Amino acid sequence: MNSPLSRPRRVMSRPLTAAATLLTALTTAAALAACGPPDTSGATDLPTSEEELVAMAKEEGEVVLGAGGHTRAQAQLLADKFTEKYGIKVTFVRENSGDIAQKTQAQLTAGSPQFDVVSLNDEATLRVWEEEDVLADPAIADRDAILAPLRGEETQSYLPFTWGALGYSYNEASVDPATAPKTWKELAERSDTFAVADPRSSGAALTFVAAMERIDGGFLPGLGDADTLVTDSALALTQLVATGEADFGIPGVEADIATAREAGEPLTIGYPEGEIGAVPSYVGALAQAQHPAAARLLVRFQLSEEFQAAQVEAGSRAVLSGLPEPEEAEELTEDRLVVVDARELSERKDELVQAFSSAVGS
Repeated sequence: MNSPLSRPRRVMSRPLTAAATLLTALTTAAALAACGPPDTSGATDLPTSEEELVAMAKEEGEVVLGAGGHTRAQAQLLADKFTEKYGIKVTFVRENSGDIAQKTQAQLTAGSPQFDVVSLNDEATLRVWEEEDVLADPAIADRDAILAPLRGEETQSYLPFTWGALGYSYNEASVDPATAPKTWKELAERSDTFAVADPRSSGAALTFVAAMERIDGGFLPGLGDADTLVTDSALALTQLVATGEADFGIPGVEADIATAREAGEPLTIGYPEGEIGAVPSYVGALAQAQHPAAARLLVRFQLSEEFQAAQVEAGSRAVLSGLPEPEEAEELTEDRLVVVDARELSERKDELVQAFSSAVGS
């Protein structure tokens, strides 16, 4: 172990793929306030009958998804299954959550939204949009079917469609899964190199820091003497672990590990015992959607048991109670999940970043 005065602190420069989501939310609010309330007549005039909604959606003939909260595979699965069921074409633009939020905001400011439905990992921006009446009511009747920690408020217009656990990542080629740490304390005590995402630029990292206060407040300070690489995004952690520059990645985001494994990297995720952080991905229909019926139908379809089961089969976690875990995923009961409210992240960001910096030394 190195002493606190001599421990290495290497800050890695990576593209800010998840940067400034809270800044996006603030600029969104300012821009929307300047533009005045959006025209929501298309969304509010939709029929309450499912049969009539489907008929209207088929007349519209298409729907456009800004897929910031979906992986490309998830968006493609949704497009294929929706078209197969309803005969309605789905076009999607897949970019990271921050870029989709900014593009959506630019479209709203210009008064010409191209997306009908938007998915984000950034709840803060969605909450601002909801407060400014940017999002349409999905008219979901069975919210109670959603896992309680993910459900949100009863009147919430954006909904979770999948979620991922925040564990830690490692390379099976260098770490035997049988000897992988079983607790956060064991992980912190390892004399290895840790790659840690910076909460100043990574939304997943900020959520992780907040969640770990509740789960194990001693974990981050426990890394104080470790050899630590600090990087801008959680996604970059997989690269560092895959190349052997780091032994463990913190946090390990399930979707990122799955993507790396699909590319042939022998990475896996460790799930310490007890509570664990969870990051939902959300979807909402825009009140100014050019295809409002198809937009509402697409959101509803994502929350249907039919599609949620298909999502599980394809390797993504479901948000509905009673459905199994994906084949290679750890079984995590809902009482273990720690979901951090977007308002807490916004209000406490500076405090959480300072706690991280004091512990890790970045």
